[in-house]
Order: sequence, then C-alpha cells, then structure tokens
Amino acid sequence: MVRSHELHAWYGCDSWCHTQASFDELAFLRLWHDWATDDARPTRLHVVAHTAEPLHADALLGAANAQPELLPLAQQLAAQCWGLLPGIHRLRFALKTPTHHLLDARLLLTLCVGPHDAWPEFADVLHAHPTGPCQAPTDTSALHARTVTVIGSGIAGAGTARALAECGWQVTVLDAGTAPAAGASGLPVGVVAPHTSHDDSGVSRLSRAGLRLMMQTMRLLLTEGVDWGCTGVRERRLPGKTRRGGVPLSWLAEHAHTASDWTHKAPPPAPDDAYWHPRGAWLRPVQLVRALLDHPNIRWQGHAKVDALKCLTHEAPTPHVENTSVSKWQMLQGNTVLGESSRVVLAAGPGSAALIATATQDGSAPRINPLRGQISWGLMADVPDNARLPTTPVNGNGSFVHNITSSDGPAWYTGASYDRLHSDARVLDSDHAENLERLRALELDTAATLAPLFATVGTATPRVHGWAGVRCGVHDRLPMTGRVPNTPEGLYMNTAMGSRGLTLSLLCGELLAAQWHGEPLPIEARLAKFLDATRFKPRA
Repeated sequence: MVRSHELHAWYGCDSWCHTQASFDELAFLRLWHDWATDDARPTRLHVVAHTAEPLHADALLGAANAQPELLPLAQQLAAQCWGLLPGIHRLRFALKTPTHHLLDARLLLTLCVGPHDAWPEFADVLHAHPTGPCQAPTDTSALHARTVTVIGSGIAGAGTARALAECGWQVTVLDAGTAPAAGASGLPVGVVAPHTSHDDSGVSRLSRAGLRLMMQTMRLLLTEGVDWGCTGVRERRLPGKTRRGGVPLSWLAEHAHTASDWTHKAPPPAPDDAYWHPRGAWLRPVQLVRALLDHPNIRWQGHAKVDALKCLTHEAPTPHVENTSVSKWQMLQGNTVLGESSRVVLAAGPGSAALIATATQDGSAPRINPLRGQISWGLMADVPDNARLPTTPVNGNGSFVHNITSSDGPAWYTGASYDRLHSDARVLDSDHAENLERLRALELDTAATLAPLFATVGTATPRVHGWAGVRCGVHDRLPMTGRVPNTPEGLYMNTAMGSRGLTLSLLCGELLAAQWHGEPLPIEARLAKFLDATRFKPRA
C-alpha cells in the first residue's frame, strides 16, 4: 500500500520512482490511480518491481473487479502483460491530460521477471532506484539548461528527440534534407520482427525490448491499417541464416506459453523452416518519424547540413553547483552558426563519423561503415488476379510485403539489398536483380509471379521501381549509443543501427534519456553495455 506521505513527497518532482520488492497488483493500481488524479503529479512516474512469475491478465482483472475506479487501469495493464519471459520488461502507460492534446505524462513499469538467483542483477536494479525522486548521475549545467540539438531526423534522431522532449528538454533537430526522414529512414515500408537465436543472445533480447516499445509507440501515435499493421510476420530460416534460427529449448520446456507470444513454429502449409512472430508488423517509417517530431518541445529545421562542431567552455555558476565548467556546443555550416545548445546528439548516419572528427583534438573518429540498401516495388494492378501471394509479410534474407497503399495505388515491396560497395542512394538495376534472387529463396511462387515484371527493368516502361538509402553500422552490428569518447562534455551519439533501425532506434533513444536523468533503464544493464558508444575505446 502506498502511504499518503509519499504522494506529498513527489510534489515538485519531474520524475519519481517507486520500488516494490515483490509486485503487488492492487498497490500498483492504487498508486497509478493516485498519480493520475493528482494535479501535482510528477510528469514521469517509474515503478520498479520484481515478480517471480509473469503477470496473468485474468488475475489482474479479478483483483480489480471489486474496485470500479481501478478496473480501467487493470485492463490497460492486462493488455500489456504478454510475452513476459525471464528478464527486464518496460511497460509504458500514457496519461492524456486536459492541458495538451499530446500525451504529456507517463507511467513506466520496469518489471523484473524471474527468480532472483537466476537474475542477481534484479537486486542491483531495485537497490539503484529506491523510492523517491530520480537522481541524475551528475548535476551539470546542461541538465538545468535542458537545450539539446539532435543532428539527423531519421528514426534514430526522431526517437531520441521525442524521448528527450518528453523529459522536458527543448530539442532542435537539424537535418540536411528538405523533409524529415529524407535518408535511410525514408524507405516506403519496413518490417518489424524480433530476432531469435538458440542461445537467446543479447541481440535477441534487445530486439524484443525494441519491438515492445515500437508496438506501444505505433499504437499511440499512428493509425493502424494506414500507417502500420499488426499482421504478424512469417520468417524463413534460410541456408546461411541458421545462426539466427530456432528458439531456446528452455522456452519449449519452461516458458512455452509466454514464449509463443513472441515466436513459435509456423503452422502448415508454411515450410518446415518457417517461424511465426505474432507481434510482427509492417510500418511506414516516414509517418512514424513525423509523428515522433510532433511535440511542442521539438523544433525541426531542414536545409541545415552541419559541417563541423565547436565546443565553447567557460566557468559559470549554476544553481546548487559552484564553479561549474559549462560547455556550449555550436553547429557550424561553413562560418555560419546554425545553432547552439548545451548538448548534442549525433544521429546523422554515415555522416556522424566526420562530425565527430571535427570535435576531437586529433581528428579521430570511430569507423562507421555505410551500408546501402535498395527496395524493389511495383503496383498490385500489374500482378495477375490469380497470383498466390503470402497473406502476411514474410522475412528472412530480405522481406516481402504487399497490398500497401501508395500514391499510385496498392503496391508490393521486396528487399532490401545489403551493399557494402556503394555509398550513394542511386537506384541500380543490379540491385533489382539481387532482390529478385532474394525473393526466389524466400517465396519461390511469388518470385515466379513477379519475374515478368522484373524483366521490364531497364526498358522504357518498367513495372518495377526502386528506392535506395544508405544505412550505417559498425563491425559488431550493434548501435552506438551514449557519450562520444575523446571529446568535451556534452557530445553524444545514437547511430549505426545497420539493418535493425526499425527495431532498436526508439529503444536506444529511451536508453539515452534514462541515462541522462538517472532513471531506471529500459533494459538490463549488461545489455546497455552492448550499445555503449565507448565500447571500442582503446584501453590504456
């Protein structure tokens, strides 16, 4: 039970954390209700709790049945308590207030699921976040000024901007393009699905956390059936991709029901090597980027290509901090100052490395490799009426999605290629041929149906068109999120998403915001280390 003095204690706090050593459904629902009805509530309420077993929707609804004021909250909680495998899960609940049409208050439940002895890290999470106001790791001037510039407005940049804006930061987003998502995030449609592996690797765990956040965000900000679709995704385990294949045997023995919320064998007539992801979805990334940037604390500026970064440092008094060294960053285009802020986040894709080099004393920068990708697409009107196409999106080595509305009518999409040799966004006939070969391995009948359309590539009346963009990655194929090493205070990055941008970009933005404010992390600390931008820093 939450005591009344705790409610008064959170007055004046932007972010408050409540810890439960053992999750109590009714206590959680009462706290949620008290927070939602309190005009002096903190904008962000974190609840960190441990439970040995996953939550069950029926039990939650039954516990709240006798208290009508709690039942709507229990229904919201029940709707999110799927797929709670052992580990840390972040469940997010938005409160729409009369002050603004946007969702401007959040409750975040960080649920540690599983026995303590299997996850000793749980104790560390509970100990690190006692009940009380969230405390930033360092009380710097930047946290008082709360001005930040995000360079790049793809999904990574927009997701970072939104996470920081919801924490009260005034965010300026600078982009070289004429509109948001003008780069690699401008692909017409993408597929979102979890990564799976026999050993349930760190990548697999990260992908589930990222997919859960992506699903929550799409439901809040986008129109289902128009901007995205929770259709599920069928995945093929193709030759050369067996390292990804399968699911942990423990899932089948100990967590079969919970695991099936994420992935299970696809039923016939699917091929034997196919798995089914019930929470998989298709998405229009451009629409997501626009929705993320639609926040009163975010200002987007196009035609703003940043050539260099300059750090200005001086001593200035800060409330409660004496003789603080204050860093202010300038974003330069030639000799023109495009903007100033106390912090900068680089989300500029392949261009991030060149900007880092302008901020280091020796001109060094991490090696970030361009990864060109091309989508092939055509109109459903050109597909024979009797064509046998998959009823849901399919992925494996590439993907296939169809009946997606475009400006020219319903369309199909396949790809993308994975090109390390070219670093521009030209549409290449050779990549159309590669996408057809990928489709043959993925869906032979579909490829045979579309092959006559691909044969028109290079003619005066092509029936297959293309879109190309340049992603980027590093050698371990994981994002780089956090403080940029070997640079003055205040420079951060969130980039190098590779082919996992749709799954991990929002999660990495939320992780960065949590680290800045000393809030509970949305993932296990050891998973956060996989993403740390300093992980390649040479050892002394």
